Amino acid sequence: MPRSHLSIDLSVINQIQIYCQKQFPDPAYGILAGTTHHITHFFPIANLNPSYCSFEFEPREYLETIKKLRTLNLDWIGMIHSHPFNEAYPTLRDLNQWCYGEKSCWIISLRKKEIHLCAYYIQLNQQVTSIIYEIL
Repeated sequence: MPRSHLSIDLSVINQIQIYCQKQFPDPAYGILAGTTHHITHFFPIANLNPSYCSFEFEPREYLETIKKLRTLNLDWIGMIHSHPFNEAYPTLRDLNQWCYGEKSCWIISLRKKEIHLCAYYIQLNQQVTSIIYEIL
């Protein structure tokens, strides 16, 4: 069952912002991890497909990240990706390609000067539920 409350460290948000801005104008991707409901780590993962229509994690980076999660005894809490030119809301592509079950979907919009970070749960029927989160 999805967690009803999530928190994220400000340092993680800063890492995400820096990484996403370096990837601009391409979308950026990564895994968010921590303990139970608290996100303490961001693991960027390269996208093999630079198209805006789909994404595919670089397999070695993905596997190394999963190993790090296990080594550090971290929970895989969510996925993050950037929308360089769109709002921080799941696109039709996001909905169609979401296959991460009960993990949270985080989107950072770089569309405006001030970044906008939102989090959601996406059900397999493409129902989107906003997550209210706390920044620590």
